[in-house]
Amino acid sequence: MRWLGAALILCGGLLTRRTLLEADRRARRTRRALAAAFESMAAEIRLLLTPVPRLLRRCANEDAFFEAACARLAQGEPLTLAWKRASAELPLPENERETVAALGSRLDGEAEGVCAALELAAAELRRAEARCESGRRERERLISTICVSISLLIMVLLL
Repeated sequence: MRWLGAALILCGGLLTRRTLLEADRRARRTRRALAAAFESMAAEIRLLLTPVPRLLRRCANEDAFFEAACARLAQGEPLTLAWKRASAELPLPENERETVAALGSRLDGEAEGVCAALELAAAELRRAEARCESGRRERERLISTICVSISLLIMVLLL
């Protein structure tokens, strides 16, 4: 019975490790996708003068963030509030969610200002991605070490 408990504790530690690493990967994918979408939106606004709500509807087919913002817009919320609420659900650290949320207040303006805000937000997300990427291996190693070490310690205490 002790061996079974020890094996279950080790499995729990490995699943915790997997969950933490997957959350980190999801945040990296989200940063990349949002930065690319913001850059694309800025280019389309600059070149074709496409209105922001139409861009959001087009982007909603590709990303859950834009889909959530569009759904709130369809319910009658103003763009700024819809954007802020949708950004609160992003799987990103708090400071990066605030960067995306702040962008929402700058989307109601002239085309040049909107493009500048989109490009600034994209650049900030790219910088955050570069910072996270530089320490990624060390962070993954640390997460693995902590999860496995704690599991093994509890196993030893159990046996």
